[in-house]
Amino acid sequence: MKKTFAALALAGAIALIGSAPAMAATYPALPPQAAVSDGTVGPGETFIFRGQGFRPFESVTIFVTPGQAPASNGATFTGGTAVAGVIPVFLAPQALSATADAQGVVSLPISISEAGTYSITAKGNESGITVGPVTVTVAASLANTGGNAAGGAPLANTGGLANTGADSGLVLWTLVGAGALAAGATSVVVVRRRAKTEAAA
Repeated sequence: MKKTFAALALAGAIALIGSAPAMAATYPALPPQAAVSDGTVGPGETFIFRGQGFRPFESVTIFVTPGQAPASNGATFTGGTAVAGVIPVFLAPQALSATADAQGVVSLPISISEAGTYSITAKGNESGITVGPVTVTVAASLANTGGNAAGGAPLANTGGLANTGADSGLVLWTLVGAGALAAGATSVVVVRRRAKTEAAA
């Protein structure tokens, strides 16, 4: 009877320890906010728009609105998989689309061809959550310097994609769980061998 109780206690402890990482993986939602990687860029230079606070995997519409001339006269936009277009009407926003990741974060590279000031906002299509506006200035003075006013080498574009690989915490808890499972299986085998030996004696 004591051995059965000890085996049950060990199995219960292993089950509780194994569920701790799953319970710890619940994170609070990120607060709604928006930002850009660079507030002043040259025409055609790519910058990253980042918004957070959306639902996981929600489709998001990003609006780029021209502000001051010459942007209000028409500019060509490219962003992610959206098709480039010209804004012919003053203050008509250009809509781009993206999908939020598992944390409700959207990150989209955007390129604007015409100098001017632009306002960027993002709206979740299901939740209605809106972030922004953030302002980006496309400066004609940066046109031939690759975004570097000093005229040096242009900065590298990293693409702005999220790293979705396994983190070290997940690997660590997987190893701990596998070790606990092996220890539990070993203790069951030992208890059964001792019971057979005592019954035979």
